[in-house]
Amino acid sequence: MLTFWTFARKFARNRAALLGLLVIVAVVVVAAMAPVWFPRNPLRIVGRPEIWPFVNPRFPLGTDSLGRDIAAMIAHGARTTLMIGIFASLTASLIGITVGSTAAYFGGWVDEVFMRIAELFQTIPNIIFVLTIVSILGQTITNITIAVGIVTWTPIARLTRAEFLSLRDREFVQACRAIGMRDLSIMVRQILPNALPPVIILSSLVVASAILFESAVSFLGLGDPNVASWGGLIGDGRTLIRSSWYICAVPGIAIMATVLALNLVGDGLNDALNPKLNEG
Repeated sequence: MLTFWTFARKFARNRAALLGLLVIVAVVVVAAMAPVWFPRNPLRIVGRPEIWPFVNPRFPLGTDSLGRDIAAMIAHGARTTLMIGIFASLTASLIGITVGSTAAYFGGWVDEVFMRIAELFQTIPNIIFVLTIVSILGQTITNITIAVGIVTWTPIARLTRAEFLSLRDREFVQACRAIGMRDLSIMVRQILPNALPPVIILSSLVVASAILFESAVSFLGLGDPNVASWGGLIGDGRTLIRSSWYICAVPGIAIMATVLALNLVGDGLNDALNPKLNEG
């Protein structure tokens, strides 16, 4: 059985994953401290427009085309980004695990119906699906989170199904059936814990996908207008990209660093949790 210390030791071997974890921790700290460092509304106008970074000490990252503090918007935008990424991943994981485990465990027509539904979702371009849902439900953080979760559950469902298929006929599952344990109890208490490690790895990557989806939605003008967002800041600055390119570059670097860090952490989780990899 994999203990915490064994997991930590295997994860620590991957230096890139440790670097990614440090970046994620830094983003979390910035998000947590945003109300302390910038207690006022980050969307308010605080100076003259288009002050370049490091020119005015009051605005270390400069101001945007309206005169809003980019540093404040980056800090508060980190809160938005992490919230959408985490909750969208949880939504996708809940849907995917439920669909994948049910399809694999019961098989037959249940498996056929659920997998055809998954294929139907995969035929629709994800970004178009997200934009459609947000347009119908409204431009709020909650609706964006739900929309991203709805379009990103299919890979988790397929992976969960594959894991359940490999475990449902094992001896310990047959023993549970023989003693009269209920199907739901077998799925949740016996099979799911053994199927979770690869699902956890994929869920961490879904967080990165959710951040990119939110950035794309905000960039296209369908984000929540009352909340600071990295994608929204890029969208606001795209018309000035030739004269004041830093307005797009600063949040773009933040998105790139966060998504890359999440992918590196996902690789580290794979190294630590994948039972097929050799112990060192």
